Amino acid sequence: MEREEKLIRKILRRGDRKAAGELVEKYYDDIFYLVARQTGESRETVLDLTQDIFVSMLSSLAGYDSEKAAFRTWLYRIATNKIVDRYRSKVYRFQRDSIPFEEQEITGSLDLSSALEDRETAEEILGCIALLPAETQEILRLHIFAEQTFDTIAEMTGIPAATVKTRYYRAVEKIRKEMAP
Repeated sequence: MEREEKLIRKILRRGDRKAAGELVEKYYDDIFYLVARQTGESRETVLDLTQDIFVSMLSSLAGYDSEKAAFRTWLYRIATNKIVDRYRSKVYRFQRDSIPFEEQEITGSLDLSSALEDRETAEEILGCIALLPAETQEILRLHIFAEQTFDTIAEMTGIPAATVKTRYYRAVEKIRKEMAP
């Protein structure tokens, strides 16, 4: 934590590229795999989105406040927001809508976490998540993909933990109903 703060100070005060590279390198794999798990996209798309996340992180570094959240938590929030933005984008909607309805497979899986193991089911679940309100998407993505606790999500979002849990479980139930045969 102390090392991160030193790197951040070097970046903000001197525009230190080496410090920026070290900070990015420290979290690159975590963010890359987070993006890959959440999107199920091609490696190229995951690389592009991961790069966008780190560009956004570096450009908004001056707004980071260690009193409000740990750096990792703050970075995961940026990543989650960028992923939500991707699902809202016209490009994503065009790609998703270009698959003929007849070719889309609907499954009756009731276990959301294990269903993510199956790529086709994961794509369907991700499509369902993309249709939810942004606040609910953020909660689902942080809990399922970033493996954050409800308390941590509550801290990150400023929403009471009980509300976070309620939104999460309601969204999971809605997804289950939509995917039921």
